[in-house]
Amino acid sequence: MNDLLRLAPESDVVPQSPDAEPWKVLVVDDEDEVHRITYLALSDFSVADRKLEFISAYSAAQAREKIVEHTDIALILLDVVMETDDAGLQFARFVRQELGNSFVRIILRTGQPGMAPERQVLKVYDINDYRAKTELTQDRLYSVVYTALASYRDMMALARSRQQLVGVVDELETLSEITSSRYLRAAAEIVALSQNLAQELDAQLSTSQREQSKMLVDKALDLHQNIHELARYVQSGKYNELRTPLSLRDVFEQVCKSFSSELEEIGAEITATPLPTVVGSRRQLKQLFHHLLSNAIKFRSNRPLQVDVSAVRDHDVWRITFADNGAGMHEAESSQVFSLFKRENCKSMPAGSGIGLNICRKIVRWHGGDITVDSEHGVGTSVRLTLPVVA
Repeated sequence: MNDLLRLAPESDVVPQSPDAEPWKVLVVDDEDEVHRITYLALSDFSVADRKLEFISAYSAAQAREKIVEHTDIALILLDVVMETDDAGLQFARFVRQELGNSFVRIILRTGQPGMAPERQVLKVYDINDYRAKTELTQDRLYSVVYTALASYRDMMALARSRQQLVGVVDELETLSEITSSRYLRAAAEIVALSQNLAQELDAQLSTSQREQSKMLVDKALDLHQNIHELARYVQSGKYNELRTPLSLRDVFEQVCKSFSSELEEIGAEITATPLPTVVGSRRQLKQLFHHLLSNAIKFRSNRPLQVDVSAVRDHDVWRITFADNGAGMHEAESSQVFSLFKRENCKSMPAGSGIGLNICRKIVRWHGGDITVDSEHGVGTSVRLTLPVVA
């Protein structure tokens, strides 16, 4: 009986390890008394069963050394006036802009509110909270610190989830590339074999057998073309492709230049309002405009082609419209523009894979936006997309 394993009662609460890593809190103030009062007020504080580890800095210069040394600081309690009147604000700018640390929570504590107007400080220096030292009672300090650490915890959890998601996307993209390239080679071999076989046996086949042989070759060619289109879609862009600030106007002008001879031949007129600077992949955004302009040329009407590109800001997104006066589509057909390999019944446009617009949608989504298509038969088509505004 003594050898039996005894199990503890079931519980929904998983005990926290006594060695749980504490939250690191950087206290930046040139008054030693402020440090001692802060430590005393928060001595028994914990969030998610994790205590606090205090790190002291008595100047902005010393605070810079501490934040570089301890990259996992979760919260900064920051004074404004130290070695200079704005030393604390310059340190906050260093953390956000030079270090690029957007996760650490910064609470500004000042004894001279007039030296740093609250609205300006919160906006310009990306401060998370602003408090006068006189209003920070022990209970208020508890509340402010708890809220800040909970926010930091949630942001870090979100960042970890995003990192895991990026890893999954990378794996899927790699798998898709390998699979599509292998299938593309296999389809090419099938086409070659079927064509060679048809030629060698042509003299020995009856009329009906020749028709079947030709049908087999056509099916092989269709299969190869469809796999080629899917491979094009897979290779159109990667989520983690390098992104830099770039002018959409420059990108669009480069695309127009690549179509210059064709546009001149058909007498097309291209107009564009000032287009914004965004953060993105130059290669992918060039590909986006290339597909849109190529479609406008391909599906133009009998009248001279006109393309108008415009952009307006709507809060935190740019709304970009690419409009043409081409053949347009019927309502039932326009609902299929993002459907892969389902254009056989479209009267306004030739049958196709629909890969081009799907590549456009993939690129826009990879850049954090969305895309829609509005079209009217005999009037034209407007492609509307959004891209984030980035400071």
